[in-house]
Amino acid sequence: MFEFRMYKILALLTCLVLVASACGSSAQNDAIISTAVAQTVQAGESNPVLVTASTDTPVPALDATLTPAITPTSEPTALSAPSDPDCIHANLISEYPPDGTIYTPGDPFTKTWSIQNNGNCTWDSTYKLIFWSGDQMGSSSSYPLPETVVPGDQLDITINLQAPQADGTYTSYWRLQTPWNANFGVGQYSQAFYANIVVFKKPNRHFGITNVTYILERNPPTGCPVNVRYRVYATVTTNGPYEFSYFWDQSDQNESAVKAMIFYEAGSKTVSREWMIGRGDSPNPRWMEFVETDPATQYFKSYGKTVILNNCP
Repeated sequence: MFEFRMYKILALLTCLVLVASACGSSAQNDAIISTAVAQTVQAGESNPVLVTASTDTPVPALDATLTPAITPTSEPTALSAPSDPDCIHANLISEYPPDGTIYTPGDPFTKTWSIQNNGNCTWDSTYKLIFWSGDQMGSSSSYPLPETVVPGDQLDITINLQAPQADGTYTSYWRLQTPWNANFGVGQYSQAFYANIVVFKKPNRHFGITNVTYILERNPPTGCPVNVRYRVYATVTTNGPYEFSYFWDQSDQNESAVKAMIFYEAGSKTVSREWMIGRGDSPNPRWMEFVETDPATQYFKSYGKTVILNNCP
């Protein structure tokens, strides 16, 4: 580039010399030429040429589109309730110890509920047992279910509790909770299930039978054969260790023999008695009852009667 400039300047000076020689005197021509050369040299010194090294590979242009940064995911939220209205249903199958069990103040004990999954959804550890109301008796407010329970199966749920220090009757109510925070209980009306105890400083004076329930079974279930056999089952529940005697009383005065029953702790036992009715026997209703008796005090206590209907007179 510098050499190219110098050629242009020399060509210009040559033109000036020719013009000067044609139009003026020798002295004037020398002055003109000297002035032109001086200006040319000054211009060359005041505008130096910078030489830079070039790179072997060209630098690519930047892309104008930037990839957005990945943003952290939001905190997990509760699951949405399923659309199935029959997702969550439960039934209480059994419990231990029975309601009304007596403890001394401060006694630790465990409560177990056997609960069946009667809904269409599977329970897992995201489901909880939660305290609902009443007396908490030293428990936590919630417990995750310990295992998976598919529809139709049942689960034993056991928690540790402690009897309060003061005498009295205490009840702790509980429910189940889904991952979407829906609370449900047991039975047709989804009621809370509970632990019910009695606290006495001297419990031995208060141990005894707290409940007797009956179930009547017919054999055969239908029809009128020559003989129909009816069996009555009595389930007896006590609130602690208890020993007593009992017998079956019947409407035809055919009483059973007196027998002994021993409970070493609170719980339930079942006994039964059969009554056979023949075809053509009286159509009048019959009844049978479980009677508790203590020979030492001549104490008799009935727990209601089971009525037997003769539908084949």
